[in-house]
Amino acid sequence: MPIDLEIGGVYLPPIAQALLLALAVFIALDWALRRIGVLRFVWHEALFEGALYVCVCAALILVMGA
Repeated sequence: MPIDLEIGGVYLPPIAQALLLALAVFIALDWALRRIGVLRFVWHEALFEGALYVCVCAALILVMGA
């Protein structure tokens, strides 16, 4: 079970930790996909990016819960 993290007197619950970590992973993954050119084949870029962020968040939450 993940514990609360304290940063500068502010406690972050595990879900907030997962969301912040997922943001960093998403930015790196988005940069790599743009560099490779995968996003040229995507119909709606904003929907794809939103779904990608949700998938990264879900994966991190599942990994953190184990």
